[in-house]
Amino acid sequence: METTPTRTTRRSSTVLVGAGAFAGAAAVLLLGAAFTQDPTPARPAGRAKPTPEQVTAETDAAMKVLNQFVGRWDVKGQSFDENDKPVEDFAGSAHYTFVLSENFLLGETTLQAGKYVLDQKEYFGYSPGLDKYTHVVLTELDKSMIYQHGEWMAEVGSFVFAMAAPLDTPRGTPRSVGYEYTFGQGTIAITMTMQSGVKPPRHVRMLLTKSKQPDAPRNENGMPTGSSKIQYARGDPAKIQQQMQESMSQMSAQKQAMAQYINGMDMGWDAEMDHYMDMKMDQEVGNETRELMRGPE
Repeated sequence: METTPTRTTRRSSTVLVGAGAFAGAAAVLLLGAAFTQDPTPARPAGRAKPTPEQVTAETDAAMKVLNQFVGRWDVKGQSFDENDKPVEDFAGSAHYTFVLSENFLLGETTLQAGKYVLDQKEYFGYSPGLDKYTHVVLTELDKSMIYQHGEWMAEVGSFVFAMAAPLDTPRGTPRSVGYEYTFGQGTIAITMTMQSGVKPPRHVRMLLTKSKQPDAPRNENGMPTGSSKIQYARGDPAKIQQQMQESMSQMSAQKQAMAQYINGMDMGWDAEMDHYMDMKMDQEVGNETRELMRGPE
C-alpha cells in the first residue's frame, strides 16, 4: 500500500476524480451536471489585492489541503437515474500526483463495468488571485473540457466544485457538472451531479479507498520497469473480473511511479533554470524589468 509522499516546499496542488458509468451510464457523463455557478471575471468583490506574503501563505495552505488526494486508490461506485435508482455498478483504480513543478495535481482514473472501460484525467490547482481552487476534467466520452472553481469547507472536510465556464451538449443544450469530495479516514467519497437543460439531475457516487496493490517495481535509478505479472484465467468470469481490477491497479501504479520520476527530474531542471534566469536578469535587465516580466498587477 502506497504512502503519501512528503510535500516539498514548492507550491503544489492535488486532487482526484471518478467518472461516470458505462453502458446505460455512459450517457450520464454526456448529459452534464448540477451546481451551476456564474464565472468569476475578476478578483472576488471586497477582496483586497493580496500581498506577496499572503499569496505565498495562501498557496502553501491550499497545497496542503490538495495533498490529501495524493496516492493510489481503489474505486467502487454506482450511477443513478433521475429518480436516484441505481443504474450501473463499476470499479477501477485512480492515482493522484503533483506535476508541472508541483503547480498542479494530476489525477488519472480508469473505471470498468462489464466490457466497458472509461479513462479520465483531471487537474487540480489553486488561483491565488481568485482565492479559489480550480479543477479541469477530461474524459474520452466527451469532447468538452469541464472547468470548475471550488471551495474547501474545512468544517466538514469537503471540497465542492461548480461550473466556472459555459458547458453545452454537442447539440447546444446548456448543462452543468458539480463535484463534491468528502475525506474520511483513508477514504474519499465522491458525488458527481449532472444536469442537462431542464431535465432532473442525475448522480454518480464513488468511494475511494487506499490501494492495497503493491507499488510499481523500479530500477536502481528510480525509474519504473513496467513489469506486470497478471496471468489471465479463461472461462471464469469472477476471476477474470478480479484480474482486470488487479491489472488496472498495476497500470495505475506504473503511471504514478513514472509521473513521480519525471516530476523529480523536472524539479531539478526547474531549480537550475530558476537560478540561471535569476542570474541573467540580475546581469542584463535589472529589478525594474524583472518586475515587468512577472506581469502587471
